[in-house]
Amino acid sequence: MSFRVCINCYGIRVYPYMGFMVGQQYECQDCGERMVIPLEFDSEDEYRAFRGEMLGDAGDEEA
Repeated sequence: MSFRVCINCYGIRVYPYMGFMVGQQYECQDCGERMVIPLEFDSEDEYRAFRGEMLGDAGDEEA
């Protein structure tokens, strides 16, 4: 399962915000950041490893 991650807070609650003529954008439901290209991971293990490196945790509160 592939999923998108916020570039600001690394949260996993990222959803499409708008699209069509302006291009696809995404919005993080945790911090409100709007982005054109969110981070994307193919597995939860990859996400947890990345989050551990960036924030020093395993992302347990996100799961």
